[in-house]
Amino acid sequence: MKPRLVKSQREMEGRFEDVWVLVDEDDEVESWPEDAELDVVGKPATRLDGPIRTSGAARYTVDVALPGMLHALVLRAPVARARLAGLDAEVARATPGVRAVLTPGDPTAMGGDPVLTAEPGWAGAPVAAVAADTPEAAAAGIEALAPEYELLAPLDVDGGLEEQRFTEEPRETVRGDPDAGLAAADSRVELTCETPAHVQSPLEPHAAVARWDGDSLTAWVSTQGMFDARQELARRFGLPPERVRVLSEYIGGGFGAKQGAGVEALLAAELARTTGRPVRLALGRHEEQVVGGRRSWTRQTVTLGAKRDGTLTGIELGAVVAMGAGGWIFPVAEPALSVYACPNVRTMVFPVRTSLRAQNAFRAPGVVEGVTVLEQAMDELADALGMDPLELRRANHVEHDQGSGLPYSSKRLLACYDRAAELAGWNGRDALRQPQADGLLRGMGCATQIWWGGGGPPAHATVRLDSEAHALVTTGIQDIGTGTLTSARMVAAEELGLPLVHVVARGGDTAPNLYGPVSGGSMTTPAVMPAVRSAAGKVRRILLSLAADVLEIAAADLTIENGRIRSRDGALDVDVVEVTGKLGNATIDGTGARGPNPDGFRVNTFGCQIAQVAVDPGTGVVTVERVVAVHDVGRIVNPLAASSQAEGGVIQGIGYALSEELVVDPTTGMPVNGHLDDYKVPTIADVPEILVDFPNLADPNLPNLGAKGLGEPPIVPTAAAIANAFAHATGRRAAALPLTPARVLETLA
Repeated sequence: MKPRLVKSQREMEGRFEDVWVLVDEDDEVESWPEDAELDVVGKPATRLDGPIRTSGAARYTVDVALPGMLHALVLRAPVARARLAGLDAEVARATPGVRAVLTPGDPTAMGGDPVLTAEPGWAGAPVAAVAADTPEAAAAGIEALAPEYELLAPLDVDGGLEEQRFTEEPRETVRGDPDAGLAAADSRVELTCETPAHVQSPLEPHAAVARWDGDSLTAWVSTQGMFDARQELARRFGLPPERVRVLSEYIGGGFGAKQGAGVEALLAAELARTTGRPVRLALGRHEEQVVGGRRSWTRQTVTLGAKRDGTLTGIELGAVVAMGAGGWIFPVAEPALSVYACPNVRTMVFPVRTSLRAQNAFRAPGVVEGVTVLEQAMDELADALGMDPLELRRANHVEHDQGSGLPYSSKRLLACYDRAAELAGWNGRDALRQPQADGLLRGMGCATQIWWGGGGPPAHATVRLDSEAHALVTTGIQDIGTGTLTSARMVAAEELGLPLVHVVARGGDTAPNLYGPVSGGSMTTPAVMPAVRSAAGKVRRILLSLAADVLEIAAADLTIENGRIRSRDGALDVDVVEVTGKLGNATIDGTGARGPNPDGFRVNTFGCQIAQVAVDPGTGVVTVERVVAVHDVGRIVNPLAASSQAEGGVIQGIGYALSEELVVDPTTGMPVNGHLDDYKVPTIADVPEILVDFPNLADPNLPNLGAKGLGEPPIVPTAAAIANAFAHATGRRAAALPLTPARVLETLA
């Protein structure tokens, strides 16, 4: 069969895009059985780059040092809204060691919207940039600019709502007759809750190093999407993509904040072009916390109606989202529309413009916020009905996507409920509310998780096998610390029938031009790993054909397992090197591509978390004692990495529930806790016992691997489960998160 083009869909954070996929019959490999016991995939494996990262040998973008490299800093607006009234650019240019100064209106080689502004509209907006021989000289150049501003009043949420100051039209979705559904309910509850602005806080800040070689650009960028960064740099500087190389070998976290080239790479590239020298631009920690990004603050009101048996008759959501200067509207309404069976739903989302930078993605953007409030309302409804909260959720289980009418490709949420309840000891939860010897109030709460995670094409990979039976996997992955390159090794080793130690995987470089998607939206594993398996499958088939020549036995009668070629009748058992050793300097090469997504299905991930908390009624301190997290994400490639992902998501969810909140000065619009000493991310002392489990059954409708993405799901229900546990312990429901001691004491009062 000759290659053909097939239209498919790719999903990213709930947004669907039609794409054309080049389908080659040689890319197709038979799916492993749903519950197959495999040799490498499904077994715990330590990370390929673990020793390099932990020893300090890994070179992150902030570590890149090139001969003659200049250091750049950015002058940022000290208030949320202002007009630039004066700037001493010439004084800055005359500062010793300063090699270049960029100000608003200066001619540049960059196309598109200006990066620098003379009318900053959000706190920390870039106004000017300086490149100098040393960081100290750059700081002196920034100080010499001596900016003067005409100050303007910052934009707040309530004023924006009153003035209808929206970033785009409010978004309403209606299904059925919500008014009639709520009117027909035997029980009805309404809950209003605020969720906090939540900062990604990656350990490595946004950073870039840029170097020009003639009319070709090389950029080291701390990004989750090196191909997106390449495309943006090429477009901005009018270059063909092949003249732009982006390297992102080691990334110190991103959590959604580092998609594309970013201001850092654009300014570094322009300053490098201007000076003819490499330029490094890395944000300081305070800059990162103020301008790196955030999950937006929301205020949501959820109304639920149900029959006496718990069947939902109507759902209504009104959500106000503090968008900052813009950004796309994250799917805050998706949980209300999708999690539970309900024929009558109305959601309205109001995207209000405020004076922070445009919101950007933070691990399951929108869905975390929506689940956090919806799941608290579900517990309030369970209380009103006198039902067990888990039973209420089971009673409203749904097997299809209610927006499209399509069935889910697979769904094992009921199994997640059962396993989480078993691990948490759910049946004994009411005993926690008995008086405790330590004087603490204890409770247990649950919450449901939904997210997407099917990914989609395009994604490409190659596999090369040498004469020593060692394989090199090359992908377009930028491993942001999740261990995806190790997963690529495992998939290739399984398909090739080789020991894992014989396989190496590489990524983090656009030079091989093997496209990989952005590491976000839980799409890396379901997008890239099928391409890796396809490439390895081609190599395996060629190897078996060559083995047939050498061993004088039909290829169909041979198999490869653990580095040995065996006949199916057991009469032959030789090391694979008996065949590959005859290659000499030749190699066996295979290319693979991600095939189209299945027609007629919606691909989602599901799960349940149960949290147990202890509340000190005297101090207001809430301690999370245990979290059980059970998530249905299809086949698990590496259980060790999967558990690590789940634990990380839970810990971030604990921060969202208890301590993390970006606080803004209403008079200036500037965040006042933009440092890690007063923006409280969880530490090891805050981490409870975390029990993780998975159904670990392949999705039979996904291409060749049956794996879904796991990046986002674990953070989705954590805050809601903790808030429900707090309400179970105290009998009180807080009007806002996080549950800081002051807010808890106010709630208990």
